Amino acid sequence: MEGGIILISVLASYSLLHGGGGAETIELQDAVVRGMVVAFFCQSCMYLLDMYDLKHSQRWGELFFSLVFAVGVVCIGIGLVTYIVPEFGVAGSMYYMTVLFVAILLLLWRVSFDIYLQRFSPKEKILMLGTGEAAQLLGREIRQRERLGFQLAGFVSIGPEVGNDVAGVGKLLGDVSNLVAIAREHRIKKVVVALNERRGGYPIGSLLDIKVRGCDVVEWPTFFEMLAGRIPIDNLAPSYFIFQSGFRKSALLLFTRRLLSLMTALVLLLLLLPVIAVTALLIRIDSPGPVFYTQERVGRRGKTFRIVKFRSMRVDAESTGRAVWATENDPRITRVGKWIRRTRIDEIPQLWNVLKGDIGVVGPRPERPEFVRKLETMIPYYTLRHTIAPGLTGWAQVMFTYCGTIEESKEKLQYDLFYIKNMSVKLDLLILFRTVKIVLLGRGAR
Repeated sequence: MEGGIILISVLASYSLLHGGGGAETIELQDAVVRGMVVAFFCQSCMYLLDMYDLKHSQRWGELFFSLVFAVGVVCIGIGLVTYIVPEFGVAGSMYYMTVLFVAILLLLWRVSFDIYLQRFSPKEKILMLGTGEAAQLLGREIRQRERLGFQLAGFVSIGPEVGNDVAGVGKLLGDVSNLVAIAREHRIKKVVVALNERRGGYPIGSLLDIKVRGCDVVEWPTFFEMLAGRIPIDNLAPSYFIFQSGFRKSALLLFTRRLLSLMTALVLLLLLLPVIAVTALLIRIDSPGPVFYTQERVGRRGKTFRIVKFRSMRVDAESTGRAVWATENDPRITRVGKWIRRTRIDEIPQLWNVLKGDIGVVGPRPERPEFVRKLETMIPYYTLRHTIAPGLTGWAQVMFTYCGTIEESKEKLQYDLFYIKNMSVKLDLLILFRTVKIVLLGRGAR
């Protein structure tokens, strides 16, 4: 829709000026090409500002700022293109009119679309069967993502409960004996079963009844995974991982991913040779010590290997002999190290590890053995991370921040398990696409 709005803005400028004798030098097909160039710059900037991610709810001030910033990039981008490649640029009166039309029409469209999402868009009403920890966790996730088309109608308890509210998350609409009547009264489209115990009071009859009436019935881990892009590990039984077919990968998929990783690593190494040379020189000038830094990491099936990175810390960063997580504004980081960590340039030498087969381009990030031994004793299912080869980037890296504590490692594992279960070439390409944005904006680096 927005691509069309931007193209229409360019064509409208062309038509007005052409009719008045101000755009005689280009033809209609040239105006279409210019419209595509403007759309590319504007929408690329809007993507970097998370304006195409409905999980990010922006206030009116943030929305206005983001649009102004995007239009500003369009102005600069069009100016550069017009100077370098005039046949694709927009100049003169058409330039100013295009920018004006793009700014006004995009603002009106975004405001209208945001009002539509909040007030008028159809919502799929969700009824939660259960009031325990799992139900509350999922209820909070639903409320945070109402812009995606979901609405929490409330909770139904498995037995009599006191009160009209469930931990401040949503309303308690009744107990399971009235499940069918509640679903009919609130026009429920989906019932999510969030019961930790299936034996005894599991309401088979009521669930079958509402299912044959056209209501969708799903288990909470499946719905949570689809909604949040991660697998909650605290409330899952081991049987979930045993019986889920997604954790078994075909030889063809593994071979295809390995081939793509090799090709990508070769191409990137060739393209980044100048960056590698300049970075090595800067590290050598900035602080004493080697340019490259190797560190033991845990790979597939628990096998250890040595990962290669540009050195970003002082040589005595771990003089005590103990492994230490990096922290915000870590004093051990050198001046050049701060820059290469923020831009992820310090990760480039790991392409050598990709060529060797230690890691792939995409996969869970490999951890140090000292951390792994500690995390395996504190976080359930942590060893599942090592069922596939680790990666240079991964789903946890594009969906979560830097991991530096036990709790952060626990949440990061939930994203890693989601990736392992849903691993595919398509998901790998999505991760690479999002990685570009994270690298450009320097997000999550420490």
